[in-house]
Amino acid sequence: MPDAAPGLRERKRRATRFAIQQAALRIAIESGLAAVTVDEVSRRADVSPRTFFNYFPSKEQALLGDDPTLPDDDALATFRAGGPSGDLLGDLGTLLVHATEELIEERGLLEERQQVLRAAPELFSRRMASMKEFQAQIEDAVAARLRTTDPALADAADPDALRRRARLASIVALAALRHAWWEWSDSTTETHLVDELERSFAELGALVSRSLV
Repeated sequence: MPDAAPGLRERKRRATRFAIQQAALRIAIESGLAAVTVDEVSRRADVSPRTFFNYFPSKEQALLGDDPTLPDDDALATFRAGGPSGDLLGDLGTLLVHATEELIEERGLLEERQQVLRAAPELFSRRMASMKEFQAQIEDAVAARLRTTDPALADAADPDALRRRARLASIVALAALRHAWWEWSDSTTETHLVDELERSFAELGALVSRSLV
């Protein structure tokens, strides 16, 4: 379940981020990418250019939205150390919940962003690059955890064993994240992305447990 409802300041921050992204996407759809300028996006979103740059470093990033990234805090340190539960996939799901809590979760942006990305290969390539970087972050975190929790694996005769397992775990994690995203975006009820992510990892854990019986 998501944490308590955000305060007024946080709601205003999210609303501003949403307004900037929505303005950029709609300009791109209506008039093409060349028409997307910081000044025009700011005018449509009713913010100053200075405010725009407080939220996004470029017009391209406003079109793409937030890049996924692992939290650089106690949650990541706990995961790398082998917690919080000791179950790798379950703990990876918990870590990704922290990673997605800051993402804009307005369904209204999904269709428009997909439409813009389909028409702009350069933006689509940037999105794929950001997802590849996110996978590398997950792989590094899993590898660090395995070195801590299973030193014998790092010292195994096969020097690539740890890397392969870490990469496999990162790919599986991204698949569960994509599953959660699809379930959330297709839902007709007021669900939360974090709830769907927790559910996807729980279902993944159930499938793995059954396969081991």
